Amino acid sequence: MSTSSSRRAGFTLVELLTVTVVGSLLVMSALQILITNQRTYTAQSATVSDQQSTRMSLDLLFNELREVSPAGGDLLGMGSDSIRVRLMRRFSIVCDTNLGTPSVTVMNYQGKKFSAADSVFVFADNAEGTTTDDVWIEAKVTAIDSTTTCPHDSSSATKLSFAGQGAAFAADSVGLGAPVRSHDVFTFAVTTFRGQEYLGRRQDSGAMIPIAGPLEAGGLEFVYRDAYGAITTTASDVRQIEVVIRSGDGIVNSVGAAVSDSISAWIYTRN
Repeated sequence: MSTSSSRRAGFTLVELLTVTVVGSLLVMSALQILITNQRTYTAQSATVSDQQSTRMSLDLLFNELREVSPAGGDLLGMGSDSIRVRLMRRFSIVCDTNLGTPSVTVMNYQGKKFSAADSVFVFADNAEGTTTDDVWIEAKVTAIDSTTTCPHDSSSATKLSFAGQGAAFAADSVGLGAPVRSHDVFTFAVTTFRGQEYLGRRQDSGAMIPIAGPLEAGGLEFVYRDAYGAITTTASDVRQIEVVIRSGDGIVNSVGAAVSDSISAWIYTRN
């Protein structure tokens, strides 16, 4: 057997370089596909997150603001990016009265009892059959008695006293079955949390708490309209509140565009 026939064939330098270049191109292509897929997945996740943020923010505002009565004085502050309102938190029905004290006894409704120092509205029917003299008496609860019962059926009740406020309660103005509701003051506005803007809520003069987001810079807008849809700056004339919410957290999609979402709605208030 000849010496040449026992030799093994090998790769030339050109072949090795060619394989290396082709392999590098394949690896780079695969890596680019992975990067694009990862960016697409991140953008899609951000889009879903933004949509959830905008809808959560709108749901919160819709559920709260539709209970506001601007004509009744519930709209306390009107800003382009903030709103201050008086919101109902407890509701009950009068089952006994002592307007000379003055005090009213209300049914314990769904376990939500009134507390001392609550701000409440008590409906005064005044002359029955006449609607023009019906009013909501605004009062402050000075003491409560949770051990009492309603006289007609002995159901659990709470007695609300309004010491020093007798002038507000005209004789026989509050009757059995009159609604009573308490309220708290809330402000909704943009607040910064971990370097990003969120929809925030403040109760009375407390701290602003983030409740939904993140939002784009300037991503919360309120427009106040009257019964005819015209923009108004008079709180008692407001009948519709237009809300615009824009969300975004700085993520870009596969073509470098910012991922964001926006939603707007008209909220019709209670009047």
